[in-house]
Amino acid sequence: MVQQVEEMIEVPLYLPTMKEFLERLKLKQRSQETIRGYEIDLRQFLESLKTASNGPVFVDQITSESIEMFIQMKIKESISPTSINRKIYAISSYCNYLVLKRYLPLNPCNEVERLKGKSKERIFLSADEVNQLIEKVEQSIIKYVVILMSFTGLRINEAINLQIKDVDLEKSVVQVINGKGGKNRTVPISDELKELLQHYLDRVRPKTESLNFFATAKTGSISQQYVNVQLKKAAKKAGIEKHITSHILRHSFASRLVQNNVHVAIIQRLLGHSDVRTTSVYMHVDQTEMLDAVNHINFSQVGESNAR
Repeated sequence: MVQQVEEMIEVPLYLPTMKEFLERLKLKQRSQETIRGYEIDLRQFLESLKTASNGPVFVDQITSESIEMFIQMKIKESISPTSINRKIYAISSYCNYLVLKRYLPLNPCNEVERLKGKSKERIFLSADEVNQLIEKVEQSIIKYVVILMSFTGLRINEAINLQIKDVDLEKSVVQVINGKGGKNRTVPISDELKELLQHYLDRVRPKTESLNFFATAKTGSISQQYVNVQLKKAAKKAGIEKHITSHILRHSFASRLVQNNVHVAIIQRLLGHSDVRTTSVYMHVDQTEMLDAVNHINFSQVGESNAR
């Protein structure tokens, strides 16, 4: 009996180890948005374990069965397969930490199948639509945020977190520091964008002590929500009926590169993807392109033999 009590004491509570895991993510310089997403997903899983046990939650209660039950609960709540898979990824990352700390012998997520979902056709803007959108953005600073994202494919957080020192107009590059996954990358800028950004610095950016490249005089920064609000207003004025968010600019940038036959490895580097499979989602083709492709197939001899 004493032996059993000692074993229970050695098994750590779920919540303290979750906090340790989140602190580890901070040390690995993951973005605040990423850490917040992990915390939300893990707390939801914690609540499901609490409900099932009706008491304190211990690490050894994290099993493939408990994860499967959590997944079924989210399916009943009509959560999309993509969102559920993201939650599974968060749980799996946490379990890898528990294995590393020897709280668990194996990662129970290894036995859990990911959900298959319908792949949606990604929305993107044509070159004309991007120009119309930029033209209709009224707030001058946001206009240049949109211009930068359209010309470089930067994520919204990467754009609004740029520091003045990160934009080197002499070398024609933008340094993305601590991008998604805590990774840095260098993105070249075109001559046209270089002139536009110089104009922004000379004529548009307000006088402020903020180190942010994009900054208002009042706050010294720009919020993601404000950018999206201005984008939606601009889209409405431009008569663009597509669902417009800041991410559509990144997708439109990638789509233009694909249409210009840029190699996927180069697109991968520009977008900052660690895996080329992530980049491949941008390699879409529409029905017109597919029809044009099959019309180029011409087996004339086959047609002649069938005609005889």
